[in-house]
Amino acid sequence: MLKDQDITAIPSGKGWEKYLEVAAPQGAQGTVRIAALLRIVAAYNAAGMKISEVADLARLEQPTAHRIVTALHSVGFLSRNPETRRYHLGPLLFELFTTAFPHFNIRDVCLPSMKTLAEDLGDTVYLTVRSGFDGICVERQEGSYPIRTCTVDVGRKRPLGIGAGSLALLAAHSASEAETIIEHNRDRYTPFNTSAEAVQATVEKIRAQGFIYQDVLNTPEIKTVALAITGHTGHPFAGLSITAIATRIPEERATVLLDHLRQRIKQIADLISEQGYV
Repeated sequence: MLKDQDITAIPSGKGWEKYLEVAAPQGAQGTVRIAALLRIVAAYNAAGMKISEVADLARLEQPTAHRIVTALHSVGFLSRNPETRRYHLGPLLFELFTTAFPHFNIRDVCLPSMKTLAEDLGDTVYLTVRSGFDGICVERQEGSYPIRTCTVDVGRKRPLGIGAGSLALLAAHSASEAETIIEHNRDRYTPFNTSAEAVQATVEKIRAQGFIYQDVLNTPEIKTVALAITGHTGHPFAGLSITAIATRIPEERATVLLDHLRQRIKQIADLISEQGYV
């Protein structure tokens, strides 16, 4: 259930506008607002939302929120649980997604570059993608260096913001989206010996310097570098990271690894664009 503190924890301000930080063309503000409301419901999709909660987060009058939510429900963009009276993302969104992305698999797009990185550098390369409020390691390529640093198994799911690739991916989202994710995961960070405040501070540092170079979480004998994979429009697709024992990644070599990552990510972004995606 979405509790009152979940709503009040969201910073006050623009309301629905901060969920889609784009300039709406003249006469199209309503369309942008509808997209923003869908993102608000998506952020709390597991628990669902009542219309009053959508109105509070969007900073809309309740009759306006009711009119929009009811319309989105009528066309299948939202579904409504009759027992809880809470709204969730609807089946039409899934149908549209599967139609729009029938052949796109970010793992398949990234795999050749990951293999090249592992072969050329000798270290372990990880690919992390977003699933709701989580980051999932979907691929790992091990290099030839005899001391392996397999810190995360393929398929492991952790709160977004845990792990270098996950942090890079989180930082690539808009400020409002990242804040929503971090607040949702606040209690989930505790088992990893970190906090929402620490994750937020790291995200801000990543945005300022443009990359990650740090110890692996709670493992100072292993270091990692990471960057986000974004499309040409800035859409965040995944996080790509390299790990090795600390003595293999001093600051000077970290610069070399980051250069390799940037080259491969540029190639990946070009491939994504060639397939017609953002």
